[in-house]
Amino acid sequence: MTSDKFIRQFAPLIPYLAVLVGLYIFSSAWLSILLYHAGIALALSVIRGWEPGKLPSKLTEWLVLLPVVAGSAAAGLVILTMWPVIKLVELSLSAELVALGLTGTVWTIFIFYYFTVNPILEEQFWRGYLGQNSLRPTLADVWFAGYHVLVLVRFARLPWVVASFLTLVAAAWFWRQLARRYGGLTFPILSHAAADAGIIGAVWLLARAAGA
Repeated sequence: MTSDKFIRQFAPLIPYLAVLVGLYIFSSAWLSILLYHAGIALALSVIRGWEPGKLPSKLTEWLVLLPVVAGSAAAGLVILTMWPVIKLVELSLSAELVALGLTGTVWTIFIFYYFTVNPILEEQFWRGYLGQNSLRPTLADVWFAGYHVLVLVRFARLPWVVASFLTLVAAAWFWRQLARRYGGLTFPILSHAAADAGIIGAVWLLARAAGA
C-alpha cells in the first residue's frame, strides 16, 4: 500500500481522535483543534496536497459568491434565534466554555482562529485532498459531518444533533460542488469561513449574555 493510499484510508479519523483526546480526555478546546489541524497539515504535507486557490475573476462569479457567503453566515442567526430549544436543558454555556479553557484573551484568539485558519485547513483536507467530483453525497461528506457530533452532544439536544449532522452532510456536499463548479477551493473556503464566523459569533453573543 502506497503512503497516499494509507493516509487517505485513515485520514478521516484525524478529527475524531483529536476531539476525543482534546475535549474528552484533556477538556481543552485548543488542544483538540490544534491536534486536528496538525494532523491535516501533516497529511497534506506528506502527499503534497496543498492548493493555493484564486479569487473570482468574473462578475458572474462574484454575483454567486456574495449571496453564498451571506447565506452561510446566516447559520449564526439560526443558532441565536433557536438556542433556547437547541441547547441541553442543564447546559450552562459559559460554564462549559470555561471548562474547555475558553476564557478571556484565550477565548478571543480562539474565535479569530476558528473562522480564519480552520476553514482553510478543513477545505484543503475535506474538499481538496478527500474531495470527489461526484454529484452524489460521498462517504467523505458523512465523515466530515460525523466528527462534529462529538462536539455537538455536549451542547445540543439529540434531535438538534441529528438535524445538525444532516445539515453538515448537505454543507459538505454543497462545498464540494462549489469546488467542482468553480475549479478550486476559494468559493468553499470563503463560504465555510462565513459559516464558521456566524456560528462562533453566535456562541460569543450567547456566552456574553450568560455572563461569560
